[in-house]
Amino acid sequence: MKILWPVLLAFGLNTAAYALTNSTPALSTQWMNVLQIASSAPDSKGEKIAGYCNATLIHKNVLITAAHCVKLAYLSGMKTIEIEVGHYKSVTRKFDGQTVRIGYVPKFKLTKIVNIELPNSLIDKLQIRGEKESISPKEDVALLWWNGESLELNNVPVAEIIGPNEHAAILKNFSQASFTSVTINKIANMSLDTKRISLLNDFSWRNYINSRSYSRVEEGDSGAPLFVTVAGKYKVFAVVKGRGSTIFSNWDAFTAINPHVCQLAKNLPTSIQIPACK
Repeated sequence: MKILWPVLLAFGLNTAAYALTNSTPALSTQWMNVLQIASSAPDSKGEKIAGYCNATLIHKNVLITAAHCVKLAYLSGMKTIEIEVGHYKSVTRKFDGQTVRIGYVPKFKLTKIVNIELPNSLIDKLQIRGEKESISPKEDVALLWWNGESLELNNVPVAEIIGPNEHAAILKNFSQASFTSVTINKIANMSLDTKRISLLNDFSWRNYINSRSYSRVEEGDSGAPLFVTVAGKYKVFAVVKGRGSTIFSNWDAFTAINPHVCQLAKNLPTSIQIPACK
C-alpha cells in the first residue's frame, strides 16, 4: 500500500522539521473541532493509497476539508473515513507538583462511511479525467457527512463557517482581515506539539488566498482550516490547499469555502442545517 501525504499545489516542496512553521501549540479546547482524518482508496491501477489530512467539524454530522484529500475515495466509491479527535495531555509530576504537557494524543477515533459533496465544476472535470485531474485552488473544498448520531462528538464544539455575505464583506477590506491557521500534523512535525496555530501576516486574494507569511504550511497540513475573525468570533474562511512553487518563488494556497460551501450544503438532508447557509 502506498502512503500519500496530500498537500502540494504544484511543482515543489520545501520540507521542514515542523508543520505550520513559526507557530505555537494550539492548546485551547476551542480548537478541538480541528480533526485528523484518514481514507484508504484505490487508484486507477487498483493499488490502495492511504491519505492523511485535516478536517473541521461544522455540524455534528459534517466535516469540511480539501477535495484533494478525498478525491480517490470519491472516484472509487470507497468512502470509509477514519476520524481522530485528539487533545493535549498533561501530567502532574510527583517530585515537584508541576503540571507538564507530555504530547498530543487521540481522545477517541471513529470510522464512518461518508457521503462526499464536491463542487459541480470539479465533479465534471473528475468525470472526464478521473484521478489525473489536478484540482484548482479555486475549488479544492469538500463536505463529508453521515447519517446517525455520534455520541462521542457531542462534547466537541462545532466550528462556525463564514457565510456568503460575510465572505463578500471581507473581500472588500481584505488586507485588514485577521486569518488564523490551525493544523494537526504527525507527518512533518517531529515534536510533541502536534496541533499548532499561527496568524498569517502576508497574504493576498487571487480567487484563493495566496500567502507568503512567516508561517508556512507543510506536508500533512492539507484540509486544515483557516479561520477569519469576525466580531470577535473565529469562523472557517478557507482550507489548506498546499504549497505552490515556480522556479522564482513559492507560496501557500488556501481555498476559500465560498462560493461552494452553501451550494454543497443543499445536498445535505433537511435534518442537517448549517446556520451560515440558511
